[in-house]
Amino acid sequence: MLRLAFLIVIDIVIVAGISIGVGATAPRWRGKWLTRDFGPLHLAPWETPQFFRAMKTHKLAKSLPELGAAFGGAAKDQLPSRDVAHIDLYLIELRRAEWVHWISLFSWIPIAFFNPWYLTVVFVAIQICGNTSFLLILRHNRQRLLAIRARIT
Repeated sequence: MLRLAFLIVIDIVIVAGISIGVGATAPRWRGKWLTRDFGPLHLAPWETPQFFRAMKTHKLAKSLPELGAAFGGAAKDQLPSRDVAHIDLYLIELRRAEWVHWISLFSWIPIAFFNPWYLTVVFVAIQICGNTSFLLILRHNRQRLLAIRARIT
């Protein structure tokens, strides 16, 4: 029992450390790769305003903390001004945040090497539940912002 408790503490330190490390370095990520949607950032055809409304994304966003500015990034809880340049900068911040949560989603991988399978499954479930909530909000914001940008241009 003591060994299991020790493993859980180590798992929390590793998973939290990776997630915080990724979040802390993210504001310094630069490059063209943040200016376009590729890989897991592609919006699926079913990610429509109706889908996000049905998922009650707006209520979810009000209940979860906004930590985008914690490590020097930009907060993503308010829309920027409605000019294309500001929208493009905001889209970069949304993509950066999405990448943080996609990477954090897999922070359980190192613990799988020394954990019993059932403890790894618990941490996978926790990571999926935690990160997909934030991904849902970020994707909704990006979908809305892309629609606003399309109307402007």
